[in-house]
Amino acid sequence: MDKPPPDTKLEMRDYIDHDTLRDGRKVIVRAIRPDDKALLQEGMQHLSTQSQYFRFFTHKEFLSEKELQYFTEMDFVKHVALFAGFDENGQFSPAATGRYIVTTAETAREGTISPENVSAEIAVTVVEEFQGLGFATILLKHLIKIARLQSVQEFKGTVLPGNQRMLNLVTRSGLPCKQILNDTGEWEITLLLGTA
Repeated sequence: MDKPPPDTKLEMRDYIDHDTLRDGRKVIVRAIRPDDKALLQEGMQHLSTQSQYFRFFTHKEFLSEKELQYFTEMDFVKHVALFAGFDENGQFSPAATGRYIVTTAETAREGTISPENVSAEIAVTVVEEFQGLGFATILLKHLIKIARLQSVQEFKGTVLPGNQRMLNLVTRSGLPCKQILNDTGEWEITLLLGTA
């Protein structure tokens, strides 16, 4: 008897994997869960004013209850979010977050994305003390893996002037990338995901 097709949404809610930083340290990459609100809020306290501005386009020290709910209670179809961090004596300690939010069309059926859903907005944030170690690269790799399973064909984003790390991240991905400077001086980026 054939097995029923996997429920991609449920699998993604439980997503967990391991990866390695540039300095050789092992990290855990896992799905953000509804009970991660305190971890996410704590992470905000470890972002510089500049990092807050690059991520939220404004100075933002705290997330509201509504924002915490939005950022931790995803459907893992149209909104996928991951933590990357360390296991510290059995406790997960996040160092970075990455997410994408599908921005086109509606889902064709539960757990999948219709062929029209080709585009998703991406965001990656790394706590100050862990910047430059490869967390953003790791998160992008895992988000691409999930997005391809979900039939997302491209990531898009708006990058503020001065956020060279984000521009470098998409350039180093090895995937076709467009970077266009818009009239307001912001970079509009498109990363074509292709297939695995």
